[in-house]
Amino acid sequence: MRIVGRETECARLAVLLDEARAGHGRSVVVRGEPGIGKTALLDHLAENADGCTVVRATGVEFESELALASLSELVGPLFEVLRELPARYADVLTALVPQKADDSAEPPVAAGGRHAIYAATLALLTAAAARRPLLCLIDDAHWIDDVSAAALLFTARRLLADPALIVFATRDVPEFNAPGIETLRLEGLDEQASLQLLARDTNVPALVGARLAALTMGNPLALIELPRALSLESAAGLSELVEPLPTTKLLQRAFAASLVSMPARQRQALLVCAAAGSAELEVVARALGALGIHLAALDEGTVSGLVQITGRTVTFRHPLIRSAVYSQAGPGERWQAHAALANACTSPKDADRRAWHLACASVGPDEQVAAALVATADRARRHGGIVAQAAALERAAELTGEPVLRATRICAAATIWSAAGALDHSEALLDQAEVLAGDNVTARIEVLGDRAYHAVLRGRTGDVFDALVAEAAEAGPEDRLAAGRVLSLAMNAPLARWDVAATLEVCTKVMTLTAPDGRPNPSFSKGAVRLALAQVLAGEPAGAELARACVAVCERHVPNGACAELAEVLMYVEDYVLARRMIDHDVAAARAVGDIALLGYGLRRRAQLEIRMGRPLTAYSDALECAGLADAMAQPTTIAASRATLAMVTAVLGRADDCSAHAEEAMRLCPDDLETEARVRYAVGLVALAGGRIDDAVVELRRAETVLRAVVEPAVIPVAADLAEALVRAGRPDEARRVLDRLDSAVAATGRRGRRAAALRCRALLARGGGAGPLFTAALEAHRDIDEPLERARTLLCQGQWLRRSRRRQDAYQPLASALEVFESAEAKLWAEQARHELTVLRLRTVPSAGRPDLGVLTPQEWRIAWAAAQGRTSREIAAEVLLSVRTVDYHLGNVYRKLGVSSRRALIRQLGGSAELPA
Repeated sequence: MRIVGRETECARLAVLLDEARAGHGRSVVVRGEPGIGKTALLDHLAENADGCTVVRATGVEFESELALASLSELVGPLFEVLRELPARYADVLTALVPQKADDSAEPPVAAGGRHAIYAATLALLTAAAARRPLLCLIDDAHWIDDVSAAALLFTARRLLADPALIVFATRDVPEFNAPGIETLRLEGLDEQASLQLLARDTNVPALVGARLAALTMGNPLALIELPRALSLESAAGLSELVEPLPTTKLLQRAFAASLVSMPARQRQALLVCAAAGSAELEVVARALGALGIHLAALDEGTVSGLVQITGRTVTFRHPLIRSAVYSQAGPGERWQAHAALANACTSPKDADRRAWHLACASVGPDEQVAAALVATADRARRHGGIVAQAAALERAAELTGEPVLRATRICAAATIWSAAGALDHSEALLDQAEVLAGDNVTARIEVLGDRAYHAVLRGRTGDVFDALVAEAAEAGPEDRLAAGRVLSLAMNAPLARWDVAATLEVCTKVMTLTAPDGRPNPSFSKGAVRLALAQVLAGEPAGAELARACVAVCERHVPNGACAELAEVLMYVEDYVLARRMIDHDVAAARAVGDIALLGYGLRRRAQLEIRMGRPLTAYSDALECAGLADAMAQPTTIAASRATLAMVTAVLGRADDCSAHAEEAMRLCPDDLETEARVRYAVGLVALAGGRIDDAVVELRRAETVLRAVVEPAVIPVAADLAEALVRAGRPDEARRVLDRLDSAVAATGRRGRRAAALRCRALLARGGGAGPLFTAALEAHRDIDEPLERARTLLCQGQWLRRSRRRQDAYQPLASALEVFESAEAKLWAEQARHELTVLRLRTVPSAGRPDLGVLTPQEWRIAWAAAQGRTSREIAAEVLLSVRTVDYHLGNVYRKLGVSSRRALIRQLGGSAELPA
């Protein structure tokens, strides 16, 4: 059937489909109010998708809590394609499609978390598209479950060189947010198109039609349905409609009117279908049978077009009909329908449907139903469906009679809601849990722990500090471990303001509660890790010893971030090899299970470590991935931390504008967090120092140093030597000496070799006459003991500058040339420019640039792919790492080659200084 009044929209979709057929992946979101014609547009596109594989899924309002329901609908028709996927992806998706008709068999569980499901969805759809151009249609996208929506949006944003088009149709509601994807917005039909539609489907007089078009604001469904429900042979039929009404109300009135004259048993049969969602026809038939209703009761509904039976499913002509049927029924009728459906869901694969139907049929506490919902929540967790998990836990809590258990389940739901970004709702649940906890210490501690987690996410760690400390102090012996876990979160409050004494006090209390023997507790190794951090910050030698004692315990534990936390402490004490081992442990584990929170946490710390070890290009790759994950989690503190890390990386790379932008974003998100401020001030000051903007460097580095004044450990944020150098170059030697005196005291207390070398370099800059020579020699000797090539190169640069100014031109050449080689290899542009300038001034030899293009011309995605290729990874390996299709990786590589002026991977490896061996 020809679609009316949508010529522009049809033309745009046809163009997108043609582009997809030509190998240019596309995606679009069609938005509009109910009845505006979204489904008709999708049907039209499907009818004209010659030569394409067409797969569809439709969201159902009553099934939005069923994790992966919509993705399962898409996977079914593409099941044969699963055989072409790598096993790790095939296993994830095979679990969504039961292969046996045996209802007694327990359905498999998706083998992976949210991250794995994203990757597997991308792999499936791009593999299907490689066989034949793919058209994927998602109707009522605002009702599909959260993990299916996230996986499909994730895939849609990564279609560049794959012959696929994904179209989402959704109501114009904030629940379905799709940034970065083209939007096609449907408005009401104009009067001419409205009359044309009425003339095609009804015999309404022209005058009445014009009035109806105005009242419905051109909504196609309303134009079709209202004449069926109202007497419109004349304008008198519109007497009740004196002004335009919201379309939903008009349509619900029309659909409800069609139900009034229907016999009670037929209405009840429709109600069962409405409550059943997308359940199979066998389930509906069993439920109807339990109510003494034959399937034939649906005949009138099918004749009138309200429902249709296709294959093994019952579907409503429009979601609003389903809503009207359900809302017109009384509470008792709805409970009865859900109870019948619960009893009809006998297959293990329908366990989640059964649990939710039982919940809808319950009018008071019921522990059996609550336990079934907890099991549903656990299955959703394994699938990565955090909204489905949270909703199931919250409903389970509502059906729990015992107050403390109810409080525990509310806390569990609140934690998951917060992970989903619903912090306000989560905090409202915690208010309920706190009342239910009463005087139960364990329950109160659990509530406070969740409040502390919220405070961290919101960047307001001081909000619950006093309450946490007081509650932990009152905990009895049986609650010591729980109290210690919660109290450990309180360290975030003083740490955020660099209050080392308070941090140490809290962490000491935590260790007393969780590990009174002083050895790391395997049940809570983070307690010891955090005490080690506090001790290191305070300059206590015991911190390094405790950190190393934590290594074996953390490595044996289920990955939970303890290794990454420990790596940060080990980095501060300059045990870089062990720190790398700890971080790689958590990063690898996070990738294996698809834990994006742990992955981002580990990547951020690995980027910081790579900077210390003089590998800013590697750090940049990790920092970009970390930033992408932080954006996906949408938590302000996580995003701010990722931006602060990017600010530091781009500072070392000499990209002043990028550094400034990342720093501003971090401060905007967490304006009161002094930890974030110290890191971004240091980054902005460092890039100013490298670029010769000395006054700016002094201002920013001074602010960072002031914020860190209470921190004894000089390697946490190594600002002191850079501030001293900036002050020397600004002609303020006395201030520089005072800074260096503090640094020397910190080095004497901690024995940090890298900071000792940097302090000697700055003392050399302050020295007069020949006194600088021995100090530079001592600094370079100190650098031999620590793997920090960029720091050593900076000392060589300063030594070469001093030698040139001392007219020792021949002696100056070698340290300057060595420094330049390191800076260029690391792509530290501003330091390299300084070294090149000094060599040019010597006039001993022309010193051209290394001839490498500005890597800033690459987009972040192109950079990650280029860097991975430079390490020798194949396109397939890169695709698995960055979660793109192989075609899209090759597409990006083509852009990289063009922008960098290279024509092969061999040349790219040379250009980026990659670690891969060049091919023979």
